[in-house]
Amino acid sequence: MAVTDPGSTDSLTVHIGPDGELVVRGDIDIAGGPILDAAIVEREAHGAIVIDVAEVSFIDSSGLRSLLGASRRARERGQVVTLRHVGAEVARLFEITGTTEQFVVTEGSAAAERTNDSDDE
Repeated sequence: MAVTDPGSTDSLTVHIGPDGELVVRGDIDIAGGPILDAAIVEREAHGAIVIDVAEVSFIDSSGLRSLLGASRRARERGQVVTLRHVGAEVARLFEITGTTEQFVVTEGSAAAERTNDSDDE
């Protein structure tokens, strides 16, 4: 499933990955924020929110607002938002704004994380 804003120039796309994560590609900005918001809200009905941002090259304050809103709603449900593959641009925004602790940040896929967890036992 892909979610895009028909009025946009496809600056942001979101689709559901094989592990149920939201895979985001493009810029999370004033145009892309509402696209991400809609995808997150729809996915919240299915459980924990995991967002793969490996292909996000730019995020602005409106994009940050989208992610923080998802984090707030997750906390209200007793959950957290997990961000995978956070690149330098996205990490820098979190560092500058002091919002890194609002998320769980991981590097791999859910399958790899399950394998690593079973190796620890």
